[in-house]
Amino acid sequence: MYSPNADWFELPRQGPFRTFRIFYETSDGEQVGAYVILPVRANGQGLLYLRGGTRNIGMVRPTRLMQFAQAGYLVMAPFYRGNLGGTGKEDFGHHDIRDAISAFDWLDERVDRTSVFGFSRGGQMALLLAHHRPVARTVSWAGVTNLVWTYEEQQTMRKMLRRFTGGLPEQQTEAYHVRSPLYFPPQGDVLLIHGLYDQNVRLRHATNYAARYPKQTHLKVYQYAHQFPIRQKLEVTDDVINWMMT
Repeated sequence: MYSPNADWFELPRQGPFRTFRIFYETSDGEQVGAYVILPVRANGQGLLYLRGGTRNIGMVRPTRLMQFAQAGYLVMAPFYRGNLGGTGKEDFGHHDIRDAISAFDWLDERVDRTSVFGFSRGGQMALLLAHHRPVARTVSWAGVTNLVWTYEEQQTMRKMLRRFTGGLPEQQTEAYHVRSPLYFPPQGDVLLIHGLYDQNVRLRHATNYAARYPKQTHLKVYQYAHQFPIRQKLEVTDDVINWMMT
């Protein structure tokens, strides 16, 4: 079930865990790179980690994934299309949502139960994925839920968002809508983690999603900004892992 094959490139070990770079094929034929980390003591569950940022900004680090592998998860973390040798171009939650869906399917074939964890832009991807697949547990940490709000809040991202969507929110209503998890109900339980003082992804992204889907959504707000202090980040991640196990 967890055996690597000849297409997996093994990286130098970090602690007891075997870490690989692999490529997998999406439903629309792109080749997407990802990290796969094997647990030492497997719990039979998979964890799909969806990174934030775009391109090299926010690229996932294997060290961030170790905490999940330590809990027994088979961990997979895609780079998204067009990054680190992958084909295609990412587009912030439209066609590249297939990267997350195909990764979920890849992982779900190898474990008994698959949960998803996403940070920031990865939270957007995680919540969209939860609409398309029966994810066991979905965690969105500082996740984007309405791309129009992101356009309003982040002046430095506006040029990039116009490039991805084709224009302004009022010109490309559908392009912003399809990238906004707020309008797509999840199939399973969702945990939202958010910092009260987050200026990158404002709290309204979480509170409005929780208000729209109250039966499926649990919201936890902390007295921090977009990035939590490292000790608190590890503690909250432990709480998240315990919740995903239930």
